[in-house]
Formats: sequence, C-alpha cells, structure tokens
Amino acid sequence: MERYRFSEQKQALMESMQVPFAIFQLVEERIITLVVTAGFCEMLGSSDRNAVYEAMELDTYRNVHPDDVARIGNATHRFMRDGDSFELVFRLKRKNTAYFVIHAFGKPLQVEDGVRLAQVWFADEGAYSTEAVRDRSELNESLKKALHEENVLRASYYDYLTGLPSMTWFFELADAGKKELLKQGERPVLLYMDLCGMKFYNSRYGFSEGDDLLRSSARILIRLFGLERCCRIGSDHFAVLTGETDLDKKLRQMFEDCQVINEGKTLPVHVGIYPSQSADLHISIACDRAKLACSALRGRYETAVNYYSQDQNDDVERKQYFIENLDRAIKEKWIRVYYQPIVRAVNGRVCDEEALARWIDPSE
Repeated sequence: MERYRFSEQKQALMESMQVPFAIFQLVEERIITLVVTAGFCEMLGSSDRNAVYEAMELDTYRNVHPDDVARIGNATHRFMRDGDSFELVFRLKRKNTAYFVIHAFGKPLQVEDGVRLAQVWFADEGAYSTEAVRDRSELNESLKKALHEENVLRASYYDYLTGLPSMTWFFELADAGKKELLKQGERPVLLYMDLCGMKFYNSRYGFSEGDDLLRSSARILIRLFGLERCCRIGSDHFAVLTGETDLDKKLRQMFEDCQVINEGKTLPVHVGIYPSQSADLHISIACDRAKLACSALRGRYETAVNYYSQDQNDDVERKQYFIENLDRAIKEKWIRVYYQPIVRAVNGRVCDEEALARWIDPSE
C-alpha cells in the first residue's frame, strides 16, 4: 500500500487548525503520520511543524512516558488494524517541561478512494502529578486502570521496559521493512547487539540502573534507526533492521552515544552483522545469523563488530551434530582411542604417551 496524500489545499487547511489532532495511516505495518495540526504542535510545545513530522517518522511515541509506550503502541496498532474507535489516557512530555496528562480519542477515517486512515483527537488534562490526579477522581480511575493494565496485554506488541516492538511483532515489521529497502535499491542488513557484562552491571549498580541503561540504549537505537526497525529480543539483547548505506557511520555514532549515557555508567557493545544475501530469506533466520556473528565476540570486554561468515554457521552445525549423535557414536564405536608417544627433544627417546580420542564418522 502506498502512502496516502491529501491535496495541497486540504493538507494546508487541516494543518492550520487549532484543534489538536493528527491523521495516521498503516503502511506496510508501520504507522505513518500524514497530518499534524497547529494545535497538535502547540500541545507538544513546538512551533516547527517539519521537526514534528520528522520526529514522529522516526519515533511516533518519543514524547510519551516510558511506562506508557508499550500500552499506547499495543492499543494504537489494534485500532489501526481493526478499525474500531479507541480512547486512551497517557502521559506526554512537552519540550523541556514535565509530563502532563493527555486524553486521546480515535476514530477510523475513510477517504474517497477507499483508503482507511485513522484520526486521533487529543485533550490536555493538565500537568501530571500525584496530587493533581487525586483531585479528579474520574481521571484518576481512568489513569490508574491504564497504568496497571495486564502485563500480558501490554507486551503483545511492544516491550514494557523499552517501548521497542516485541520480537514477534518486530519480525512482521522487519519483513515489511526489508521489502521497502529492496524497493529503494538498498541491501537489507540485520544487526544483533549484546550489552557485554549486564549481570555484573546489575550487581554493581542495581537493577534500577540496569533498566535505565536498557531504556537509554533503546532510545539511541530509535534515534538512529527508527522505532519500528528495532527490537529488544530479551534481556540485554537487541536487533535492528537497516540498510547498508551509511551503516558504518551509524554504528560509530551509536558507539559514541553509548559511551556517554547514564552519566558514563555504560557497558561495551557487541554487534553481529548479517547483510541479507537473499530477498526470500526469513527475518528470523537472518536474525539468527547476526546472533551467531555476535556470539563469536564472547569473551572480549570491549566494543566490537563482527560480520557473519559461513564458517561460523558450519561450526555451529558441526557442534550440534556431535551433541545429537554422541550416544550413537559411542554405541557404534565411531570414537576410537589412539596412543601417541611423547618424545624428549634432548635425546629423541620416548618418555611417555598420551591417549587421543578420534571421531571417525562413517558418513564422511
């Protein structure tokens, strides 16, 4: 599906409105912002509409409170996919100010040529604070219910801690993103990242600081690659789909940014890289291969990058073959003992011997 475009006159008319609303479209599983009004920009504390468009293209939820991102993302995608109306209460941050409470209402919008869009209105409920919310019982109940929604529901599309897409949802987004990159003449690349030494970090600084580090790392990935091109695989592992163009530049910037987050309390980053060789290769397989390349860096406590090679895959398959066939090899005597003499260099005489076990596979 192509991005829908309003006429210049209609686009300009809607953008000039003081009512804070925005119009979105779901294109290849990505939420695209088509229209933001003057009232919407004012709500965000920005007078630069182009900057708002650019920021939302990269990360639709960049100003949303971190604890609300997963819930908002889940509800928004259900709304965009199913077409039902929705109502949300969440916390939003204006530029250089504290959070305030937003009440959002969304309805599907059908344009003349059958394309389905979504229009969302926003109501500013005032600054967010425990005391302010307590004074408004109706809003308090709504916000309380929203903030304590079931974890299973919250994590269906987006990770509750970082706000990044969940692994299953990322594979769908990345599959659509791969097709988009290929259409642009770009070579898709899968990155697999590991923060080296997270267990020690949590032990030294505490789990709260560890969570902050994960959230900060996620924000760096979103800023460089876009929200819907990133994923938290689990624990301290992340995955990213990107194009080959300017990859080295983006990685250098990522490493520089990672050194200064959390007041310098950071960790080295290992990155495995798999440049996709086939348009038909499933994203999950590409991710596994990038992970293999990343795993090869294990044991190095420094930021490093490693590209996938077929040798790495062969080594893994060989180890797996040994594990799966060990009992059979022992039973059918594929493993044989050979004795090798140990000779003294000073006199050339045998002084001892060592036993070597050799796997002699009948299939080779």
